Amino acid sequence: MAVEKFFDYLIENPKWILVGLATYTCIYLVSRLFSGPRPGRNPFAVDHRRSKEPLVSDPQARDAILKQRFKQTKVPENLDAIVVGSGAGGLVTAVLLARAGKRVLVLEQHDQAGGCCHTFVEKGYEFDTGIHYIGDMNNTRSRVLLDQLTGGQLDWAPMDDQFDEVAIGDPEKAQRFGMRSGERNYYDNLIKFFPEEEAAIRKYEELISLANKSFNGIVILKVLPRFVVTVLLKTGLYRLLFSCFKYSAFTLQETLDGLTSNQDLKTVLSYICGDYGVFPENVPFILHAILIHHYRNGAYYPVGGPSEIAYQMTHIIERHGGRVLMQAPVSEILCSEKGAAIGVRVARSSGSVDLHAKYIISDAGAINTFRKLLPASVAQKSCMYPVVGEVGPSTSFLTTFVGVDGSQADLKLPSGNTWYYSRNDINKAMSDYLALSLEDVASAPIPLCYISFPSAKDPSWEQRHPGKSSVLIITLANWEWFQSWEKERKGHRGEDYEGIKNTIGEQMWRVCCHLFPQLDGKRDYMEVGTPVTNQYYLGQPSGEMYGLDQGRKRFTPQAIATLRADTDIPGLYLTGQDVLLCGFTSVLYAGMICASQILRRNVLSDFNKLREQLKQQQGTARKAE
Repeated sequence: MAVEKFFDYLIENPKWILVGLATYTCIYLVSRLFSGPRPGRNPFAVDHRRSKEPLVSDPQARDAILKQRFKQTKVPENLDAIVVGSGAGGLVTAVLLARAGKRVLVLEQHDQAGGCCHTFVEKGYEFDTGIHYIGDMNNTRSRVLLDQLTGGQLDWAPMDDQFDEVAIGDPEKAQRFGMRSGERNYYDNLIKFFPEEEAAIRKYEELISLANKSFNGIVILKVLPRFVVTVLLKTGLYRLLFSCFKYSAFTLQETLDGLTSNQDLKTVLSYICGDYGVFPENVPFILHAILIHHYRNGAYYPVGGPSEIAYQMTHIIERHGGRVLMQAPVSEILCSEKGAAIGVRVARSSGSVDLHAKYIISDAGAINTFRKLLPASVAQKSCMYPVVGEVGPSTSFLTTFVGVDGSQADLKLPSGNTWYYSRNDINKAMSDYLALSLEDVASAPIPLCYISFPSAKDPSWEQRHPGKSSVLIITLANWEWFQSWEKERKGHRGEDYEGIKNTIGEQMWRVCCHLFPQLDGKRDYMEVGTPVTNQYYLGQPSGEMYGLDQGRKRFTPQAIATLRADTDIPGLYLTGQDVLLCGFTSVLYAGMICASQILRRNVLSDFNKLREQLKQQQGTARKAE
């Protein structure tokens, strides 16, 4: 009876459970601190910004940094860490570990560093591949972090005040709705378009703010010790502690249906769903809220193009004794007899090369890591293995790259993006399209186009590519449409493949020309990238754009708690989109979380302390003026 009364008391007074957990956690952390290796060095001990250097635009000089081909003689001795993949998550983790004194090697299967940050040039036209615009770069926490990660060498150009536009209906006479920069302007502008829906829009604004504030709960579950998270899940206490699950329990569509019956407004409020690759009926509201909040003060583009991100981070890694090497496809993560990750095998035509390190960090995605790189006997024992299978890959996509004869001054292209929807029911339009056969899709109208002009976003463009402009058009695609060409060599996939992809590309280009008639007749170059292209260049097994799917299965308590930087395989860590969320900014923080686990210190706290110091210094400098 005494035991039952005790548990009844705890249920009625959950604060004592929380006190007990907090005490136990403190004891655990203190004991770990004094019983194991000491915490690593603070990578944010000093301000890492340096005097601005001129933008390097010479292709050969850039290639010397971004395209260093793998040779065993280039591998640093006495490696501490090997990073598989040179996407932003891998590079961030490598920068932080290098600054903490670790000897780091980054291996990339492609011929250029950067993952989705890389750019390419064809016939004098430069195209970005994954970073098309970023929010939160106006002296925010993320901007300060990027300044530290790039030595203060990266500039961000603000895009048009109307950073996004939504076009709905027939492209020749589409209704257009602009998204304006500024927290107040964003919502006030929506009310101008839909004055009779002001109450619904204000309620939507409130929900966006509340859901965004709850996101810290997801981060906390990624960094707390595993045993603490297990207790929170099994007792149900996570529901009391973290409101994030309130906003991940219902979808964007359910939220909007509860606010309004205006279908055009629902489409406009949902327009950005292509940025996470999930339709409104399946995306947890919290993810949508985080993204809308991310762009509340407008959007920015890296001066010099997205490859400048990888260029600057690679510089820093090398300055600290590390290397970033290309054409180094990792075929296997090597494991000990006890199941610990101890190295990687690099596949080479001249024979495989085995490399060893204490820490193996995968930026290749959870699917590749657990379904391809790890030995099956090791992967299948991990708690992550079934979760990766249940969540599955995100949506694939098809990109049409177009080079246009004419300068920005001639063509007057916006630096903002356009999101085109053929119908005001995104769920139905996209599900119908993706359900088509390959034969039918070749003649089907395009239901969604994201249209972007990199040449209009970058103030350094005209100097680097005078008289030329670039256009990027993206739509979602079904991996199965192109899967039969998966094993074919690039450039040798046959006439059927070329015909189908170019037919779809032409349809996308027609939509673009209807929306921007000044482009008609100006096309000088066009290439279409399919899901198979994405697989080849980005190493994504199903040509997906955002790693693991960002739908409801990704946001269950179990999935959030399981998908972490520190895996349950000793020596193996994850970084990149599968740790937190998809998108560039979340990957920066995933890199910090990964470095925290390896260095056994709270790197996020280290960064916040440095940021506060810089704020105080700026305040003191202003007073002195």
